[in-house]
Amino acid sequence: MTMRDLVRGRTWRGPALASTVLALGLAATGAGALALHSAEKDCADAVLRVRAGATQAAVSAAVARHTTTAQHLAALAGNAPAALDAAGLARLSRSTLPGAYDVRLIAPDAGRLTAVAGRPIDGTASGTWTAPPPEVTAAMDVARDTGQLAVSAPHLLPHDRALTGTRRQLSFVLVVPARSADGAEFRGWVLLSLRAGDFLAEALGSGGHAAVTAALADAGDPAAPVGVAAWNAEIAPAGPETVALPVAFGQRQLTLTVRPGTPLMSETRRHLDTLVLIGGVLFSAALGALVLVLVAARERSATSARRALADRRADADALLLAQSALREREAELAGFSALAADRLRAPLTNVVSYADLLAEESGPRLDPAALGFLDTIGRSTRRMLHVVDELLAYTLASEAPLLLEPVDLARVADEVVAAHVAISPTLPSIDVGPLPVVTADAALLRQLLDHLVGNAVTYVRHGAAARVTIGARQSANGWWRIEVADRGIGIPAEHHRRVFAPFYRTPAAEGYPGTGLGLATCQRIAGLHGGQVGVEPNPGGGSVFWFTVFDGQSDHQSGEHPVFLAHRA
Repeated sequence: MTMRDLVRGRTWRGPALASTVLALGLAATGAGALALHSAEKDCADAVLRVRAGATQAAVSAAVARHTTTAQHLAALAGNAPAALDAAGLARLSRSTLPGAYDVRLIAPDAGRLTAVAGRPIDGTASGTWTAPPPEVTAAMDVARDTGQLAVSAPHLLPHDRALTGTRRQLSFVLVVPARSADGAEFRGWVLLSLRAGDFLAEALGSGGHAAVTAALADAGDPAAPVGVAAWNAEIAPAGPETVALPVAFGQRQLTLTVRPGTPLMSETRRHLDTLVLIGGVLFSAALGALVLVLVAARERSATSARRALADRRADADALLLAQSALREREAELAGFSALAADRLRAPLTNVVSYADLLAEESGPRLDPAALGFLDTIGRSTRRMLHVVDELLAYTLASEAPLLLEPVDLARVADEVVAAHVAISPTLPSIDVGPLPVVTADAALLRQLLDHLVGNAVTYVRHGAAARVTIGARQSANGWWRIEVADRGIGIPAEHHRRVFAPFYRTPAAEGYPGTGLGLATCQRIAGLHGGQVGVEPNPGGGSVFWFTVFDGQSDHQSGEHPVFLAHRA
């Protein structure tokens, strides 16, 4: 590495280009992976909320069944206490009141509480009370004072205090006041006891709720909720997601906490963002390495040519030989670039095609998250295809064989304008003034004008429609200056020369699509025709991009066209 190479930036050009390509690829990959991860999380949350909603509905339905039954029994006891004899209670069973333990009719008698009727529901002996537990007494007071159903705080039933293990569980007692039909006489209370664990198991055991784990807690004290029952507690949760839902139970407020018991989505869908991230990183690294190889090969070729010219400047034959060798090396590089781009385009095109085909044929059967994944894959792959096309156009621009012919610039401009108006999301205003007929390569000249018009339509303030004017001014000695003026975001004066460097973009261009190769390609095409390209500020805002092209339609026949003169020099 010489000091001259360091000053001119030749040593760092390849790594800079490769780093830029790698950064663009990683940014696109990261954005796609982040979008997939967010979609996966939203999908998992939605699935869990559906499961939790079904679980909450099952528990609420069981609560409503027991509440309605207790109120019905209280109405019977108030109108005809005899209806709640053993025969009247015989119809109550575990099938009608799943999870219930027993039902009792308690009446006050001379200041004491006397059991008038009662029956165990779960098939066991319900036992007798010497006195109700304090939690039940408090609920009885609330029910008598309010005339409404009251639910006791969770507690151990007296009959359950001797139980151990999973059979020992907290219970609730539903208390409903029993009054005469006219409401004048208070006749006692109907007490319906529920073991919380049995109640939750019966509520969820027959409804297909095996895909969740659930926990029921009494939220009477929000700062210290009391856990009263659990469902599928022996199953380890299948994920960290949790949904907490309220369940109204008389005057008490319960909290139902639901977690997934089985995976919320398949393993492939859960790790799709990771697969996309790994694939994108590998592809970006390969593309960056390809750019580094291409630029290094070109720099080595150019360095060899410069050394040969410096060593053999006095020998004309040796100079011609070195120039021929340089052209052969650059032709090989151009061929390698075309082959590499073709090898990259084929798999990328296949990815886009299959993604579009899958969205078209299977779209109605896919959920919105999967369709979003396909759209992200398609957009990211199309961006990479655009990068490959820009790299190939820039690499081959200086090597393209020129086919000089008369070119009607007015017709070329009309075709370019029509193409951009057709694809622009906003309707741009593009005025085309009188344009000359020049001698040039029609395809390359169209590519140059297409880049400049495309930039003028793209780099406008967000939400504003582009205003573009295409015109021409004749200079001396047969040259024309073709101008594309816009009212876009503009380019500061200190960046006017640098914008034509490969991969260079001004800070104002952040947030707009582009690779930074379009203007560099324009400069190469103008140079092939012996002309120049530049940019100036547009009075009133925006920029004026221009290039020069030769008019002399007869001069190229005699070999005096500036293109031949430039190549001969």
